[in-house]
Amino acid sequence: MAGLYPYQIEFLKHMTQYKGRGLIQITGRNAGKSVVQKFQMLSKAPKPKIKWKQLPGNKLQAYIDEIQPRGFERGLNESDMDPIQDWSKECNCGVRTSFNTWEFKSDKHITMFLMKWSS
Repeated sequence: MAGLYPYQIEFLKHMTQYKGRGLIQITGRNAGKSVVQKFQMLSKAPKPKIKWKQLPGNKLQAYIDEIQPRGFERGLNESDMDPIQDWSKECNCGVRTSFNTWEFKSDKHITMFLMKWSS
């Protein structure tokens, strides 16, 4: 680590202990040079616990009802639905009809789906 400033060495020490589990926010400037005065590890939001509500006609709708602090609210994203969609296509169990709704052929398919995806 020769040739690094002390604040850079300190920064790298802190980064290696988190192994990419967070997002870095760097703030501060000093006389035109970028100097790390403060950095803060912001944890990535955990994936929400998806719950399922049965709708008429062999349909299920995904939702979350976790209460989160103001400013940290997180709803369902497409990235939350993609693994479910992929599994659904692979196993031929249900068809995605909208962002958070799946339609099934029978109650057996609903049961199989819930066994895999209910938390």
